[in-house]
Amino acid sequence: MIGEILVFILTYFLIMVRPWKLNEATGALLGALLMMVFLQPHHILEALGFPAEYGTPLVTTWNVVIILIELMVISTFLDDYGFFEYCAVKAMQFARGDALKLFSYTYIITCFITAFTSNDLAILTLTPIILKFCRRAGLDAKPFMFAFFFAANIASMFLYIGNLTNILIGDAFNLGYFDFTAYMFLPTMAAIIVNYFIFRRMFRDSLPRSYPVSEHEDTRGLIKDKRMVAAGIAVLIFVLIGCGFANNLSLPLSVVTTIGMICIYLIERKPILRTKRVSWRVVIFVISLFIVVKGLEVCGVNALLGSFILSLVGQNPVIATFFISITSAFMCNLVNNIPMTAMMVPITSSIAATPDMSLAMAYSLVIGSNLGANITITGALAGILWLECARVEKWSTGVTEFLRIGLTVTPLVILASSAVLALEIILF
Repeated sequence: MIGEILVFILTYFLIMVRPWKLNEATGALLGALLMMVFLQPHHILEALGFPAEYGTPLVTTWNVVIILIELMVISTFLDDYGFFEYCAVKAMQFARGDALKLFSYTYIITCFITAFTSNDLAILTLTPIILKFCRRAGLDAKPFMFAFFFAANIASMFLYIGNLTNILIGDAFNLGYFDFTAYMFLPTMAAIIVNYFIFRRMFRDSLPRSYPVSEHEDTRGLIKDKRMVAAGIAVLIFVLIGCGFANNLSLPLSVVTTIGMICIYLIERKPILRTKRVSWRVVIFVISLFIVVKGLEVCGVNALLGSFILSLVGQNPVIATFFISITSAFMCNLVNNIPMTAMMVPITSSIAATPDMSLAMAYSLVIGSNLGANITITGALAGILWLECARVEKWSTGVTEFLRIGLTVTPLVILASSAVLALEIILF
């Protein structure tokens, strides 16, 4: 057990500190290779989601990774043809020089883009757009940067495929695709509203009454090819709806996303270029972490944590909802949200003895794994991407400042979202 724990700690150190200029994928891969020393071949197969001689894995990792890759293909297609930039710039123009409206529209458009794609894509797309706009308008970028980052991590709770952690949880707990959205709609809305009004009050002194705006800025050139954008939107709608039917038919969601990816390849006829746009670093990062976390499960760490949680929450779904939401959110900032979710999924599913407890464990883990990214910059890969993109545009924020804002806002947002989820479980 000691060896596996030491490898886990080393992996976390390599990911967070990144010595010798290692990126997070390289750090995770080195950790996975070291953890394999302690694992049997069937353990590695189970970590990758394949049934082995000694059991069937809880999470079909291969299915999750395929979905991740194919959603990147579809999302980057729309991004490259200017759809998301067009939406963002249009929202900014609608503000017509009113800084408070601009703040609100930034928040809303981020929620919209994230809800139907992913938080990582929204962050990669909107970070340079927002910073360039603020610089041109002479605005302090801080309120807008924090608003859109927090909004991206909140809105990713809404859909089954809105965040990689959602897919992991949905796959492990066998959650219905449309049921997921039905349960998470109100908790997501509660989080969005509470976070918005706290930020609006927090940053009120940083927002001027007005700012200079160009009335003649042409947005038509932002869409590089209308037919391509229309086709991309059609494919995205097909995937969003088709995944629901695949779930009801007990088919892997990757069947639908594969069809969507093939459609993109056929429409664009540039499969190599499109495949290169996939963030393979993220893919390696995810696969490696599954192997690292498997080591903790095999050596018995998960069983010890499960017993401890069970002793605290029993089989009370309300207590479990608040406890798991808050605990998992803060754990994200100890080990990052992806390994946290991979570790907590088998623990929480094993101690849920009733249907209500299973729902409480699953959806509270969704809340924690998404909102935990808003406590510290290192709580999720999204925070690392956000800061790296911002530094390219000559903007940054301190770790202490982010922590101060995160600890002020996020616990209240988690409580609001968890309270709504607890009511849903009690009433429905």
